[in-house]
Amino acid sequence: MLVKTLGIVGCGLIGGSLALAAKKYDCFQRIVGRDLDSEALGTALDLGIIDAVWQEGDRVDAACLAVPTQYIAGSLEQVALEVADSVPIFDVGSVKISATAMLESIPANFVPCHPIAGSHKRGPSAADAELFQGNSCVICPATNTSETMIEMVSDWWRRMGASVILMNALTHDDIVSRTSHLPHLLACAAVELVRNQGESANSLAGSGFRDFSRIAAGDDTVWRHIFVDNLTNLRIGFKKFSAQVEAMLELAEEDPDALEDLLRAIAQYRRSMYDE
Repeated sequence: MLVKTLGIVGCGLIGGSLALAAKKYDCFQRIVGRDLDSEALGTALDLGIIDAVWQEGDRVDAACLAVPTQYIAGSLEQVALEVADSVPIFDVGSVKISATAMLESIPANFVPCHPIAGSHKRGPSAADAELFQGNSCVICPATNTSETMIEMVSDWWRRMGASVILMNALTHDDIVSRTSHLPHLLACAAVELVRNQGESANSLAGSGFRDFSRIAAGDDTVWRHIFVDNLTNLRIGFKKFSAQVEAMLELAEEDPDALEDLLRAIAQYRRSMYDE
């Protein structure tokens, strides 16, 4: 069903990409946006990502919260005051529990979402209408989330090229701490080690380091909030990661043949993940 106007809070990479995709794939006819960063808002307007600034009192038929995770609760409370209960509100945050934990109650028209898509680039100038194509979008409904709202939002994600997965928020936050948040933290730590080493290390950083560390160039504000909001899961994951590294180093010392077998199995699994 084509809905007329989408209001977006946050016009950065994800919000901007969603705006472009939503129009391209006939989910919405018009996009209005707001952003505390006036430069980002201006760029989104100049590039035609949004059609107008979303002013308080403007009518929207759906709302997307594309803000750092610690701002989702506040944005939701504000937008919920502006729109009718029949208007779907959804977010794109990569941590789900922390956003709703700050709320006294969760509106039934709020659909918590996490598109598994992104880039090390940032801002509306990096927005891409194809960002969600072939990727997953996880929806983590609250106990009172309207089934009608879930169906509407799911349909938009599918139109924009994503496959929809329904998942408990606790499970989601645990899994993405391993598949997304911990890898980002490790990439950042690796870059920091090289930065502290000085220029001599830079000259020896080849394509392998470039590929491994690419995500460390991501939006620092977004990732600050993710690390803080999913800290418990990150600590648990890092302990398991550290134990895995130690086990592999012990094999290097005590049983190199077993290490090679393990590395072969890891390489095969990695290739199977991405059909490489």
